[in-house]
Amino acid sequence: MHDTIGKTLLNPISLGSVCSYELCGNTIMVRLFGLLPVQAIHLADVHYLRLAARDEPTTAYLLFNWPQLLPHYRSVSPVYVLQTHKRRRIFLKLNGRAHFKLRQAIGRQHEHRPQRIAA
Repeated sequence: MHDTIGKTLLNPISLGSVCSYELCGNTIMVRLFGLLPVQAIHLADVHYLRLAARDEPTTAYLLFNWPQLLPHYRSVSPVYVLQTHKRRRIFLKLNGRAHFKLRQAIGRQHEHRPQRIAA
């Protein structure tokens, strides 16, 4: 299995989120105030990552991140929803580079192993 090389900051702390999200190898690290690791989500546990609908984020998320839903901001760093197999949902603002790296890392985790062909 391939690992993601290095670390990628997916979503920095902001007024609406006291946690940052960082891609480290095959894990998404959730850090309180951008420093203290409070949770690790293995990429194999990710059920899906998709663009969030305007009415999907929680009220608390919208209260602090309402500018993110304006068309200009939405095109620069759209809001995505990541759901785990345990139904935990995380809302992330991802720019194009972070989105690409995360999708690539998730895809590597969900690749099917090559099947053996009978000779």
